[in-house]
Amino acid sequence: MGELKDSFTRVALGLCLVFSPVVIPVALAAEGVDTIEEVVVTGSRRAPRSAIDAAVPVDVFTSAELSRQGSHDMDDLLRNLIPSYNVKRSPISDAATIVRPANLRGLPADDTLIMVNGKRRHRSGVIAEFGGSQSDGAQGPDVSVILPIALKQVEVLRDGAAAQYGSDAIAGVINFILKDNNSGMDFEVKTGETFENDGEIFQVAGNIGMPLGDNGFVSISAQFKTSDATSRSTQRADAQALFDAGNTSVRNPAQVWGSPEVDDDWSMFVNSGIELTDTQELYAFGNYAERKVDGGFFFRNPNARPGTFTTSFSGGQRAIVDLTVLDPDPAMRGTGGCPVLMSPGNAPDITDPVVAAAVAADDAALAALDPNVCWVFNNRHPGGYTPAFGGDVEDLSAVIGVRGTMDNGLGYDFSVGLGRNEVSFRISNTINASLGPDSPDAFNLGKYVQTEQNYNADFTYPVEIDAFYSDLNVAFGLEHRVETFEVRQGEEASWVAGPFAFQSNFDPNLVGMAVGAHGFAGFGPTQIGENDRANWAVYVDFEADITEALLLDVAFRAEDFDDFGSTENGKVAARYKINDRLNLRASVSTGFRAPTPGQSTVRKVTTATLAGTNELIQIATIPPTSPVAAFFGGKALDAEESVGYTVGASWDITDDLTVTLDYFRID
Repeated sequence: MGELKDSFTRVALGLCLVFSPVVIPVALAAEGVDTIEEVVVTGSRRAPRSAIDAAVPVDVFTSAELSRQGSHDMDDLLRNLIPSYNVKRSPISDAATIVRPANLRGLPADDTLIMVNGKRRHRSGVIAEFGGSQSDGAQGPDVSVILPIALKQVEVLRDGAAAQYGSDAIAGVINFILKDNNSGMDFEVKTGETFENDGEIFQVAGNIGMPLGDNGFVSISAQFKTSDATSRSTQRADAQALFDAGNTSVRNPAQVWGSPEVDDDWSMFVNSGIELTDTQELYAFGNYAERKVDGGFFFRNPNARPGTFTTSFSGGQRAIVDLTVLDPDPAMRGTGGCPVLMSPGNAPDITDPVVAAAVAADDAALAALDPNVCWVFNNRHPGGYTPAFGGDVEDLSAVIGVRGTMDNGLGYDFSVGLGRNEVSFRISNTINASLGPDSPDAFNLGKYVQTEQNYNADFTYPVEIDAFYSDLNVAFGLEHRVETFEVRQGEEASWVAGPFAFQSNFDPNLVGMAVGAHGFAGFGPTQIGENDRANWAVYVDFEADITEALLLDVAFRAEDFDDFGSTENGKVAARYKINDRLNLRASVSTGFRAPTPGQSTVRKVTTATLAGTNELIQIATIPPTSPVAAFFGGKALDAEESVGYTVGASWDITDDLTVTLDYFRID
């Protein structure tokens, strides 16, 4: 067995050049309607400032820019707008088909912190086991449930910010700002399809703003969407060979390569606030979303699927079910005397007379078997089969808080947030071979459930310092977070070891049949359970204009986790104003990403029979703290640590065009 590695180093380097028009009117001059630059709140705990004057690179995208995109999915919208944001369609990638992982600045999906209205967004329940090399094993938020029509703007901080916001902000922060309109209505319909005449989408969305009392608002957004599957498939070579050999039961294409079908995709966001006094506001926002996703898996060749059709991938002995194993008389079990039949192989060459004769002999032998004694899965799936894998996603969140300013200038923001994401897995057009001919062909596999609680107390206080050009803004706060990851059991047939898994105990000529739903075994009693982790964090942040030209920001954060211990991180950022149009900026920061309870504890088990023996073996993804992993040097997961550097410039070339150029390195 290979050595277990305790850690690895990932280096991300990049150069980002951005052209952005100034499009958000945020203030009106007393004598006219001059447009002021867009303002941002992400990356600083000081009063909002224009993006051009920020000490770190922040991109701002308005609702108008989002609505002009032809894409219907939030991940695709961000990919079109944000430099270094990458997301792809992932055919045949297990749960990563249901929730697509996205990468910012070349790092995994869970190295980017997602926020809504400045509050941490909860993760998805999906751990992307096949999310592409960057995101294998990542557990990031499900960005696709966020509605474009619900947004006032999106702010993207392309800089490390773990010292400011905590875990996950290694690559940066994406902050979705919800609309806060108290009147008006928006409505949109999108439809379209690919040039290949598939993948048809239909989407209808709306937003309405209403007053809440005399000094409040409620903004409600909703969306319904469907998206048909796509196929860019050609027939597999082995499937074509089977057809050429005379197997007319093989589908064409045997395996579909394309985007999944998404149906019953409902989403809703609510954002609200009301002024309690002139200096205090009560706010609340949240969402509910659900959708069904159905994709595909790989083709199961009827001549080359061990434990189901044969004893090896390259063909060989037929995997025969001896039905006498179920005989109530123990003395009669395994007395079927099932013959040894050979498979013609994975892709038989029908032009070879020897192969052609073997194919004909195999077909004749299968047809001659007594189906009441000796049975093969070729009887049910003569052309092989391709499992269809999918899942149902349910996502909800709620945040409530109060913020304001005291008479002495102390600003405060107290909030409580709850988020939950549930993914129910299912598979069809497959079998649990160990159950023999009684196997169902569709299974409910179980669920992953991610739940998060966030409790925050944030404060700001301006301190007048004569030597500084501006007040020193002191921000400090306390955060408590609890994450829970739960695995719920699937139906018994999806994971149970049926009687034919053990048939080689009665006849060494027979192979033990594969255990569990083929393609994705259900979660059984050894895998289910609930695991949680709590942590406390404190932070302090100092920001001021030291001179009219020089802005300096220093942040420090300490967090303590109840499983792996504590971590401390810091950040220093500066901006120097050459003139009213040209700024230089730089930052250096340390960061971390805490392993999720799911990553630390999830186990996925597949059961098989060890070739040439009567022994069942389990092939598993296991926690690094389990006894087996510990024997080979496994240790409890620790935080992923980083050091990041950014240096760049921003230049207002004209009143309508800004250019930013930033170099970054993340170790």
